[in-house]
Amino acid sequence: MGNNNIIIKLEEISKDYDLGEVVVKALKKSNLQMRKGEVALLMGPSGAGKTTLLSIMGLLLRPTTGKIYFADKIYDKKTRQKILTDTRRKSIGFIFQAFNLVKSLTVIQNVEIMYKIGQLEKAGYKDKCKEILDMLNMGHRLDHLPKNLSGGERQRVAIARALINDPELIMADEPTGNLDSENGKIIGEYFQQIAKERGTTILIATHDDRLKFCSDRIIRMEDGNILNHEHSRIKDE
Repeated sequence: MGNNNIIIKLEEISKDYDLGEVVVKALKKSNLQMRKGEVALLMGPSGAGKTTLLSIMGLLLRPTTGKIYFADKIYDKKTRQKILTDTRRKSIGFIFQAFNLVKSLTVIQNVEIMYKIGQLEKAGYKDKCKEILDMLNMGHRLDHLPKNLSGGERQRVAIARALINDPELIMADEPTGNLDSENGKIIGEYFQQIAKERGTTILIATHDDRLKFCSDRIIRMEDGNILNHEHSRIKDE
């Protein structure tokens, strides 16, 4: 992509939803690039196109037009599903507002299951799961079910699950939406730590102004357009 520090680039991305009598233009020729180890907030009113942009950048959704440059490949509306799935499994992690934990599985099992879904190398995976949960201060809750965890603890398990494949990129959709201010701050601090220590690039779609402290940049959206970029803080070198 011409700049070794740029990990992903969206070029003239648009997304239309054909609803029969009407076509909704969710994204309108949007351009965006992110650096390795950057934390960015994607902000704007409901319906601005944040989740659509996040889904396209995370290769969950194909664009109507435009290209995505990521993992030394180019992706567009014609890219085969297997290629998209393989790239997600190897290089992208996802975190959601609703946590999406399996209710019948313990904390450690909820993280371990990603090895089966992702078809990842099994050697040492149990130790790796414990190591990541320890980093997120969940090592003492390994055998607990999600129903016995607080909201903040559930989100930490979701973060551990997203980290298990050592992703280059994490897509987070309203990750603090169900959390109080104290737990929201803790989650923001973990995002900072993950970006700095692991070099992971993190894009967070959010309405939560409290997360500004952990971001390098704020990307504003409205009506399917990226309006501007604001530098939020100076990243530690």
